[in-house]
Amino acid sequence: MSVLMEKARGGAPEENESTRSRLYGRVGLVGIVLILGGCAHTASFNQSYLAAARHPAAETASGKVLVKTSEQDDAYVYSGHPTSFTGHGTTLTIPLGKIAKEASQAAFSDVFTGGADLSNELKSASDYRVIVTPKIVEFTYEYNQLKNIGFAITPTVTVKLKVQLLDVNGNSKWERDYDSGAVEGPSYMLDTSPQERISKLAHKALYEQLTRAASDIRTEGSDAGTSTVRPEKP
Repeated sequence: MSVLMEKARGGAPEENESTRSRLYGRVGLVGIVLILGGCAHTASFNQSYLAAARHPAAETASGKVLVKTSEQDDAYVYSGHPTSFTGHGTTLTIPLGKIAKEASQAAFSDVFTGGADLSNELKSASDYRVIVTPKIVEFTYEYNQLKNIGFAITPTVTVKLKVQLLDVNGNSKWERDYDSGAVEGPSYMLDTSPQERISKLAHKALYEQLTRAASDIRTEGSDAGTSTVRPEKP
């Protein structure tokens, strides 16, 4: 009441400005809660998100890659809540298996000049210089509002992968884990489709970690002892 009376009398400019800032902050917070609270969001594979994440590899190698995945991994659909307090009542459903498969082909095609094929079977293995199997181990996301003191949201994702290099018989010869750490997008106040911001980051994080794997495999002979990347056929 005292604030209202003070405003009615005109009040001090500094006090009025402080009051307005607090009010706008509360309105923004309420708006964020209303948009994120209790919603079920669905995202899908988006070729434009993957295209935006791609970049030329600093170093490339010759030869063609086979990305071998299982039908189960391809069909993997993540559905879960964010780890943040903001939006915790929401659920995101996103086909991470499909995104990881497409990101694998893009990443290995960007590092190996012969490109990459996708298959659920180990066929014509001798035609490929590299045979690789990627697998998502963990995925989390959040609408981080704390870092912005409650005035905006920073979308964030973390993804962990396991990548195996196979021989022509399908035996694992090399294995490495990849952790993206927190991958953040631009902060925002209000968005009626927050799941798209998370989806865009998921595409980016998966592509970047798979590119790391492709680069490691390109040079793994010096990293991991005995080379399991076969010489390219003449």
